[in-house]
Amino acid sequence: MKKKYLQYSVTSTVLAVSVFVLVLVLSGCNEKNNIEPLYNPTFSNVLAPVITSISPADSAFAGVDELTITGSNFAVSADSMAVYFNNVKATILSVEANKIVVKAPNLVKDTISIKISKFNADKLSNSFQYKLISATIVFAAFKFNDTPFSLTYDKLGNAYVSYTVDSAGAGVKKIAPDGTITDFAPKGTEISWSSMKFGQSGDIYAAKNLRGIWKIPEGTTPPPNSPWVGPSNGLVENIADFDFDQNGNIWAGGPNNSVYRITQNKNVKAFSFKATVRSVRVFNNYLYVAGLKDGLESVWRFQIVNSDSLLAGEPYYDFNATYPVGTIRGITFSADGDLYIGTDGVEMIVKVRPDKSSQVLFSGVLNPSNKCKFNSFFWRTGDVYLYLLRHAVNLNDASTPPEAIIKVNTLNNLGGAPYYGIQ
Repeated sequence: MKKKYLQYSVTSTVLAVSVFVLVLVLSGCNEKNNIEPLYNPTFSNVLAPVITSISPADSAFAGVDELTITGSNFAVSADSMAVYFNNVKATILSVEANKIVVKAPNLVKDTISIKISKFNADKLSNSFQYKLISATIVFAAFKFNDTPFSLTYDKLGNAYVSYTVDSAGAGVKKIAPDGTITDFAPKGTEISWSSMKFGQSGDIYAAKNLRGIWKIPEGTTPPPNSPWVGPSNGLVENIADFDFDQNGNIWAGGPNNSVYRITQNKNVKAFSFKATVRSVRVFNNYLYVAGLKDGLESVWRFQIVNSDSLLAGEPYYDFNATYPVGTIRGITFSADGDLYIGTDGVEMIVKVRPDKSSQVLFSGVLNPSNKCKFNSFFWRTGDVYLYLLRHAVNLNDASTPPEAIIKVNTLNNLGGAPYYGIQ
């Protein structure tokens, strides 16, 4: 019995000493490395954010609108919090004690859960249901290897497109508001038209970077070497684009030494202006032209005194000064005087106000990942939607959106400035 008791005592003593040494070692490690407990008893005392309302209420444009979130228990800075639309983190623009302003992410969904995370709180905010809608709508998509080049509209809302199929001309197609596509005019010798506009006669007038403007009645093939007005009338330079004024006169330009006025009786008059003009627009008794002049992408304007008198051109907007990348491919105006510039650069459309301040229209929405570029656009008076031709940069890239006519909600109910050819 003594032997067994002695063994038990020795064993117990050894065990006790071992435990004591282990405690000392662990204690020494804690003191040496100053390790804090994993659980912070003050963490759960931080109140979670609370969302009470969001403006605009119910819905906004994805990737476009700024949203104001009102509530309580918000963080003191944008670096201390995050706002999530489902699992997408939004860009925080400003933070106040009870208000957060964010840019809506480019996430188009009918039902989105908005939550706020405050980094020192162990709970997210309440979930607020919201809807983000698209500011752009595909009006008509073209098939693979179909490439649209110019776009115009009539006063009934029908679209007219010149495009190619596998690089071959396909004539002019008419697209009704319901999307129905019919032939307007069969293909002639042209591959595509660089510009088309309706005239007051109800015919389409068209240019193709040659010395002439063609007149195309519905159902007729454009004559190959017989433009409606051309060199025999004194139009001796190539025409890329043109527009009508309220008297039915045509104002035209191209890569030339002049801009031209053409009357309906085919009288042609040249006005000196050396530039590579790509787009022409008549607005508020001024002729506006856009393109490359003196090595710079810019917009110029001339006051129209009458059909025989045009004042000297003056610079209107220096595009390269603010947007060094890209060339101007088209211009138009809103009814209240904003200039819209279509480009082949990173930003597809730039809006220029009368005071010459500017902004990119729907940055990151119109030109996702720089996979698309602008080709042509049209904007009717009283229509909130501006219509543009979206051209793919690389058709062999499977992620590139298809060539299409896109309806862009400009948020301007006055719509575009008048196109006098369809009045």
